Amino acid sequence: MANPDPQSTHSLGEIAGGLAGDVQDLVRGELALARAEFDHKLHGLTAGAISLIGGALVAFAGLVVLLEGGAAVLTKWLPAWAALLIIGLVIVIVGGLIARAGLAQLSLKNLTPDKTAANLNKDGRILKEHV
Repeated sequence: MANPDPQSTHSLGEIAGGLAGDVQDLVRGELALARAEFDHKLHGLTAGAISLIGGALVAFAGLVVLLEGGAAVLTKWLPAWAALLIIGLVIVIVGGLIARAGLAQLSLKNLTPDKTAANLNKDGRILKEHV
């Protein structure tokens, strides 16, 4: 194996070419990391959305039966129309609050590739120090 000569110098073109290659490798690596991180987060959001929809459908079926029972109990003291109106109003309010909370969780902020952004900041600082 040949020992590099400490006296040898590289031309400016060789240094620039090596730097360009290193920057390309760095950019490719960061893009791969960003894609992997985005895919992971998107998979989590998809699984969460599927679970949310499935659970909501099952809960909805149970809720309909429960509400019919509640309205039937209220008809002992109120006319049927009033009992159904009260139950319906309460459910609309509760449903609106649940939907509002769910919408806040489906924000695009949850898709931000945090690790990639941190790595890009770190790489930028390192490049500034060496250039």
